[in-house]
Parts: sequence; C-alpha cells; structure tokens
Amino acid sequence: MKRGTTLHNRTRFLGRTLAAAGTVAALGLALAVPASADTPSTVEQDIAQLNQDVNDLYTGLPASALKNVDPLIESPIPQVGRQSRAAQGPIPGCTEGALLTYANNLASKLTPLENEAMGVLSGLSSLYTQGVASDKTPQVFGTDGQYTPRATSTINKLRGFWDIESWNVQLVAWKGTDLGSQAKMEQTFSLGLAPARVKAAAALATKVLYEVPALQGGRNPLLTLNAFSAPAESLGGKRVALGDGLLDVVNTLGFDDVSVEAVVGHEYGHQVDFAHDNYPNNESSEMGPDAYGGYFVAHAKGDAWDARAQQEATYLDASIGDCFHSHGTPDQRKAAGAWGEKQATSQGNPNRIVPSVTMIANFQKEYPKLMPPADGQAAVAAVAAARG
Repeated sequence: MKRGTTLHNRTRFLGRTLAAAGTVAALGLALAVPASADTPSTVEQDIAQLNQDVNDLYTGLPASALKNVDPLIESPIPQVGRQSRAAQGPIPGCTEGALLTYANNLASKLTPLENEAMGVLSGLSSLYTQGVASDKTPQVFGTDGQYTPRATSTINKLRGFWDIESWNVQLVAWKGTDLGSQAKMEQTFSLGLAPARVKAAAALATKVLYEVPALQGGRNPLLTLNAFSAPAESLGGKRVALGDGLLDVVNTLGFDDVSVEAVVGHEYGHQVDFAHDNYPNNESSEMGPDAYGGYFVAHAKGDAWDARAQQEATYLDASIGDCFHSHGTPDQRKAAGAWGEKQATSQGNPNRIVPSVTMIANFQKEYPKLMPPADGQAAVAAVAAARG
C-alpha cells in the first residue's frame, strides 16, 4: 500500500492532487560523508516517517470521527480538502474563483518534497483543531490575533440569531503554529496512534515543521487555508473552525471588510443544516450555507450590512467557487448568497427571523433554479447561441 492511501480513504479532508512545479531543492545533510544520489536525505526520511505516523493516526480514529465534516474549499494540496465529485471533470466554460486560483498558484510553487510536508502537516493541524482544540481556552483568530474581536462578536450573534441549539457550538482557531507545540501534537496523536509511538511522532512533527523552510514555522497560509464545520457526532463535537491562512489570503484578495463575518456565517449555516439532519449530496450542501449566511449578514437582527457590504460578501462567495461539480461554481455561490440577502431585505417585517427549518425548505425550492442545465442541454444552447 502506498503512503497516503490510508489517509486518503479515512478522511474527507482530501484535496485534488496538483502537480507541484519545480524540482526538489538541494538539502544539505549533517553527515560527515555526503550521501549518494539514491539515498534519501534526512529530511526526506523524516517526512516519509511522519506521513506514515499520520496515516496510522487516521486509521486509528473511530469510524464516525470525520463524519459529515466538510471544508469550505477544495484544498490545493494533497490530504486536505475533499475529492468527492472532482472526478467528473471540470465544468465546461467555468473559471474557478479568485481565492482558489490564488491558493493553487501558491501550491504550484512548492517542490514535491515541500508539497508532501505541507499536506501531511496540514492534515495533522486540522485534526488537532477538530479533535483537541477547545474554546474553553482563549482563542486567537488571525496570525497576529487581529480578527479575534470580530470572530467572537460574530459567533455570539449567530448563537442568538438561529433557532437551533447553540450553546455547544464552539468556534476554534485553526493555527499552523500549533504544530510547533509538543504537548498539542501529543494530544493529537493520542487520538488514534499507539501510545508507545505518540511522543516520537509528536517530536517528529515539530522537527519537520522547522526543517522545511517553506512551512515558515507554521505560518505558511497553505497550512490553514480553509475553514470547516463539524456536527455533534464527529470527533470533538459541534464546532466551527476558522483558519489563519484563509483569513490572510482573503485579506490579500481585498475582502477583509467582510471576511470573518461571511465565513463564520457560512460555517454556522452548516450547523443549521446539521440541526435538521439536512445533508444534501449535491452542491446545495455548500450553497445552502451561503444563502443562510447571506440572510444573516443582511438581516436587521444579524449584521445589518448595507448594500455595498452585501455585494462584497457575494463576491467573496464567488471567490471560493470551483468547477468540479463539488461546492458550486463562482456564479452559483454568488447567486446563493445574494438570494439569502434578498430574503432579509425584502421581507415585510425587517425584524422577523425566518425559522431555520423554513429557510432550509425555501432554499431547497430555489436551488434547482441556480444550477446550470445538463451538459447536453448546455451544448445545444451553446450551438443555438453561436448560430443566432
């Protein structure tokens, strides 16, 4: 069995494997005699062993540990994100969103060795965030804590806005720098690795973090360029996780004014679906939370954003759209968010909050209108347009 196969089968945090550009950088070895070209470097050996440790960790998790946990975007690096419907191939005429394009460009600059280290450590840090981290300790959002007040305010508003059990929905920070903590890594490996291997595996994770410069000691945005929501039955229970890397990249793309509120609103939207056992096996699983999030940011009892901020939020929705029949295209994501905003701004009583079960039902009725025609119909339409 190839390394990575077990992890690939065990978790939905599995992204499309991209061909990393460049060649493996020359890595000096702290040896008296240089190794031959066929001998793996110390760093390569470390990464290979860590990959095995993490695979074994995931293998040891309970069967329900990762059930229904879904990342915001398909990650540009292996072992993070999901690969569910990407095998169908890209949607003709679709251009992926700006955030995905930016992330894929960052990933393309990694060497194969850096790509492997990035994937295994990102998977490890996401597992810490899902199964160990807790809001019982102060959470710091953003690489320098700059988003903490906004994140805290947003989750508090959401808990009072939607009519679901909310007291036990945690908001936790996903931080690559947690990989540098021996104690935190021991807690993570203890979730599923044999006890006798825990300390060595944790020490190796921290070692790899600092011996691969591209990881930037945990601050490379690719390590945490995502967010996710987890239901009660998954490892760690109800939670929303917000990645530092995602916030950094969204800021770079110019969405800083709406980033925290829009992303947390979307992820909390998954909690709305979880509360009603709504687990669609299509793009509405992501587009629904876009709509619920749009309703929240535009609503008088939510964030009460003005038209400009509402529009910016829909463009952020579009930036995370993909072209693989997975989470929805940029146009579909934008339309879903705009539909949710319109539900808030057009209702007769601006202070009334539509019950969550009603919101779900209303969006499921709207959803078919937001989807493109079948491929055959699209082809006919394209020919007709060309002739006309």
